[in-house]
Amino acid sequence: MELERVGDVIGESTPNYFEFQVDRGLAMALHEYVLVSVEELVPEGSKRVDVLAEVVRLGAKSPLAREGLSQTLPLSPDYARKYEYQVAGAEVLGYLENGRMLRPKSAPRPGTPVYRASDEVLGQFFSGDEPRLPVFVGSLIHRPNVRVPIHLQDLQFHLGIFAQTRAGKSYLAGKFMEEILLNTYFPVVVVDIHGDYVMMDQRWDGKKHSDFDVVVYYPPKAPKIPGITAETRELKISLEQVSSQAMAELLGALGPLQVYELRKVIKELRKENKPFGLADVISRLEEELEGEKSSDRKKRLSSLLMRLEDMGEDIDLPPESTPISDLLRPKTLSVICLRGLPDRMQDVYTGLVVDLVFRHMVKHQGDWVKAPPTFLFIEEAHRVASTERSKYATRAISTAIREGAKFGLHLALISQRPRSISPDIMANIGNYAVLRIVNRQDQLMIESASESFSHRLIEDLPSLNQGEAVLVGPFVPLPAQIKTLPRATVHRGITPRLLEANSVIMEAVESFDRERW
Repeated sequence: MELERVGDVIGESTPNYFEFQVDRGLAMALHEYVLVSVEELVPEGSKRVDVLAEVVRLGAKSPLAREGLSQTLPLSPDYARKYEYQVAGAEVLGYLENGRMLRPKSAPRPGTPVYRASDEVLGQFFSGDEPRLPVFVGSLIHRPNVRVPIHLQDLQFHLGIFAQTRAGKSYLAGKFMEEILLNTYFPVVVVDIHGDYVMMDQRWDGKKHSDFDVVVYYPPKAPKIPGITAETRELKISLEQVSSQAMAELLGALGPLQVYELRKVIKELRKENKPFGLADVISRLEEELEGEKSSDRKKRLSSLLMRLEDMGEDIDLPPESTPISDLLRPKTLSVICLRGLPDRMQDVYTGLVVDLVFRHMVKHQGDWVKAPPTFLFIEEAHRVASTERSKYATRAISTAIREGAKFGLHLALISQRPRSISPDIMANIGNYAVLRIVNRQDQLMIESASESFSHRLIEDLPSLNQGEAVLVGPFVPLPAQIKTLPRATVHRGITPRLLEANSVIMEAVESFDRERW
């Protein structure tokens, strides 16, 4: 295979970085990939290896365009440009040996030719490892024919999808879900705060598909989204499904005696071996209060009753329940739609869903039928995984992200404000798909939380266009900048087009005026 020569190594080089002068008349772009030959030392002596590098710096120079020289020897701009040349800085990525990526120990020598890496060569470096279940969500920004594999096996290190508003994070998250569901039998559960994923039962042309199932679950008090064609169900979480510890956390800072009273009542109701809900607990406590003579216990029970009644305004805990196994059906997207609910209710339901799924996975560990490996996506993670805004959901997510992988639970957090996510949770994210971010605090949070997200990659984030992302972590063969591939299913989280909306409103107003006159 004949490669295109693009220049020669110049100046001082290291095993990690080198610069090359770009041949005259050629164009070079940031994040382009090049090859250079290196003499690598081995026990038998030495061998030549072709090392892949990524262009991370570009500049132009001219020996005639220097201060002083340009004043003493006035030249026309065209004449000065005649002698200018482009210099590129390249970060060494490694070379392939027996299918493994290795880092070179030797530096390319000055004068060594540099070649543009062909699509075929890049395809070898970005080939998927079949036992690790590769799927494809994007292609290299400058090489649309080179798709970058995402290894599902390595999502055991969990995933963070971060970007500022309207940069394309929900679209990319939907592409992840789509690829998992199209290529495996694993279930996907998404806590959907805005209703962005409720129409994934439809193809982009509006026709329903049968490639995987989509079920939208609404809590009892959640408003329904009109126009949904997917199967819809009511999400019922019974009090029997909620642990006593979770109940205490939901109710806030209870005293030890109040916790004792609550656990005693729940234990008594469970002994009766029949379904019970929040209303039954309240009724039983009212009976206790009515026959109580101790003023201290009356005060304690009254306070506990008020807490339970307040919680009942936010969340319904009926005797019936939705089996968690329903959310974990093979090749099924279960959308927990929390759109339109107050923040506290979104926090409570997020915490309950995460906690129940995690405990189900623990209980049935090793039974791939009852508890198959599951991918759990959480939208607006900065709202439900923050030490400042949420408590119960944050604790549930923190536990699941620390311990879930060994039970087959893989989490993906989606957020436009990673700086607001609990540092304990961020520390357990090993894979990153980061789109455009300009906020310095968010950049610093990502850089400090990730060992593999270098400062150089952080500096690239503001220059990304919509739909472009930096992928870093064990789930990709190499850190890569990608363009999200087109989705096969409908993405509902699109910003309304003002021109179209204005035309519709104008027609409605004109029609109303005609009918009135």
